[in-house]
Amino acid sequence: MSTYSPELTETQEKLIEGSHWALGKSKLNVNGKAFNLDCSGTVMAIYYYAGIDLSRDFNKYSGGGTSRIYQYLDDKNLLYETKIPVPGDIIFWDNTYDYNGDGLRNDLLTHMGIVVEIAEDGTVTYLHEHYKKGIILESMNLKFPEDIDANSAMRMKGTGMEGGWLSSHLFRELAMGYILDE
Repeated sequence: MSTYSPELTETQEKLIEGSHWALGKSKLNVNGKAFNLDCSGTVMAIYYYAGIDLSRDFNKYSGGGTSRIYQYLDDKNLLYETKIPVPGDIIFWDNTYDYNGDGLRNDLLTHMGIVVEIAEDGTVTYLHEHYKKGIILESMNLKFPEDIDANSAMRMKGTGMEGGWLSSHLFRELAMGYILDE
């Protein structure tokens, strides 16, 4: 499978470099700043590595890290939808687990990651913090959402798999956070 290579900005290149730096880490510390080892902390650390502080306006928003980053990027008009993201894009997912414990699929913004590369067929390699495996690379293809070989499992087994469980099923939206450096 060959990789699609759009022309990338210097910031996007730095985000890819930062993603490879973070891969497999058990602690995230960038230039003396420590980040939580969770999905939002991982994305914030990679962006900080590239010179962008996603948490600078956290006090303006409510909720957890994923929700706060989403609100911040929404306020900056950087959210968008496409079947072919680009490296450096932030990925948001809903319903990756039952956050509020009510047994329903009504849990918005439960997970996030970062696009590292895109194959010519549209398969996205993304980095995220997996609740059991740590910071890893996995895949998603929005053009072929039912393809279990192209879409990594995202929802924990035994937690209401009906309604979708692959990364493509739970995908919400993308954000061009790398534009914040412009």
